[in-house]
Amino acid sequence: MTDTLPGFERPTAQASVSPRPEGRVVRVRPDITSITRSFDYVVPTEWEADGRADKISVGSLVRIDFHGRRTAGWVTEVDVIPDPELTLRPLSKWSSVGPPPDVIDLASWAANRWAGRLAHFLRVASPPRMVQTVRDPVDTSQVVAAEAHLDAFSAPLTLVRTTPHDDGVGFALAAASLGRALILVPTIAQRQSMTRALRGAGLFVAEYNDQWERSAAGAVTVGTSTAAFAPMPVLDAVLVVDEHDPAYKQERTPTWNARDVAIERARRSDAPCVLTSPAPSLESLVVADRQLVPERSAERNSWPLVDLVDLRNQERPGLLTDALVPIIRGEGPIACILNRKGRARMLACATCSSLAACTECGAAVREDDNKRLICPRDGTVRPLVCAECGGTHLKQLRLGITRMAEDLAVLAKREVLEVSAETPQQHLSGDRLFVGTEALLHRIDHARFVVFMDFDQELAFPRVRAAEEAFALLALAARRLGPRADGGKLMIQTHRPDDVVVQAALHGDPARVARAQREVRTVFKQPPYGAWALISGPGADTFVDGLSGIRKNKLGDRWRLSAPNHDTLLDAVNSGVRPPERTRIEIDPLDI
Repeated sequence: MTDTLPGFERPTAQASVSPRPEGRVVRVRPDITSITRSFDYVVPTEWEADGRADKISVGSLVRIDFHGRRTAGWVTEVDVIPDPELTLRPLSKWSSVGPPPDVIDLASWAANRWAGRLAHFLRVASPPRMVQTVRDPVDTSQVVAAEAHLDAFSAPLTLVRTTPHDDGVGFALAAASLGRALILVPTIAQRQSMTRALRGAGLFVAEYNDQWERSAAGAVTVGTSTAAFAPMPVLDAVLVVDEHDPAYKQERTPTWNARDVAIERARRSDAPCVLTSPAPSLESLVVADRQLVPERSAERNSWPLVDLVDLRNQERPGLLTDALVPIIRGEGPIACILNRKGRARMLACATCSSLAACTECGAAVREDDNKRLICPRDGTVRPLVCAECGGTHLKQLRLGITRMAEDLAVLAKREVLEVSAETPQQHLSGDRLFVGTEALLHRIDHARFVVFMDFDQELAFPRVRAAEEAFALLALAARRLGPRADGGKLMIQTHRPDDVVVQAALHGDPARVARAQREVRTVFKQPPYGAWALISGPGADTFVDGLSGIRKNKLGDRWRLSAPNHDTLLDAVNSGVRPPERTRIEIDPLDI
């Protein structure tokens, strides 16, 4: 005996077949992630009298009785011809205007592309608050754009390699001059800045997703990653600023990338799409129809002066080099970057030289603020004593930013502000000496000097995209410093001064990184010259065992799946049976 499907019931054997229900029949996708299909419901006939029936359209947010409870859902089809053997339930409530049909189709594509659930993407595309009506489409104001920026939109998909300090406003004005433009930026601060600039030019702008209704009315839409699903009725141009930025990639599953969604949406709308970046990703270099690059001299001069400090040639070991002293004692603002939190990330015994390790799991321990040794893997805490010889003096091999701030203050003979997420914004101005992780570069607007205290950890990071990410970090620093004529200086301390990433910054030439990465990834079939997925969680082994036609590699407690292309990879992943245990599926993972 089969269970009754929620949302409708079949008549009993004694009952006659139900007549065609009165009122329109619509198909609804419940807002429940585990449900992968839609169900039919009747629009109550009494809604015809009060006008609610007229509000029902594809995308409408409604409430339905589903499997013994009331839940939200989206209308995915209207005027459906129902199965005559089914008794349908009525809709319970009309809630809000929702995403238009083309965005629902885009959400379906994204759900397949990143092996996710449609409900997740429909939530992203829905208004943050209930919307009763959307005003009629508005005409956007005419703006004047530079010819060079307009030319970027003369091909279906163009990648523009910009200078580090280009804020994208010129390209945004060009996009808006073509009509209703969708403009993506990676951060909220950039969204606010871009919105101010476009409104200053007289444009009717929707800051997404706070102004969902404006976007639905046809305003030029500016937003971060979720704006890729903005409800614009017509799309004339698409712009993605800083397309390389990892902020476009979602950390939670499904791990979709707003840049790729924007490209697909532009293609479906037959609208030109422009991607801009001072550090273009290989993914964009591969898919672009054409590439635009600045003149070589202009690009080189757009980068600040770069000083390389070869840590191999220092008279004394450590990161507090002689070249650093005049910088930190000079005028600011000065940003010192060290991507290691805490006091010390690696310690060794000064007596026997043994690496300080956890007595339980063997992982390298670090020193906390209470002068104790703590294991970052299992949290084991013990006194500051060598487990091998009992020595009490441990030398620091890798300082964290807390200890670095203390040492910098002594060397610079001035106050040092250790910047964290809790540091008030008003403290991040003036002639000050700052130290923090790379997040510091996202929080300050300008610097006179940026010092990467230990750039080797960026270069040697065990990830496929480590070189791209390291160069993007240098490009962000260059943006805070301004062009060479402004007098800012970028100092890079490293044991690998000849690395292609360092040399690319020294010469202001991003193409060096792209060429080197293309050669490596092509040989090893790494993305974008192959397709990867990462499977983790308690159900990973069971899920992967049921897949075929792709390559599988076990990486600790995770699985890496690889295939020649996305079609092959997604065919395998989407056809797999997901186990009841939690299973995380990451398509195009960054952390690998």
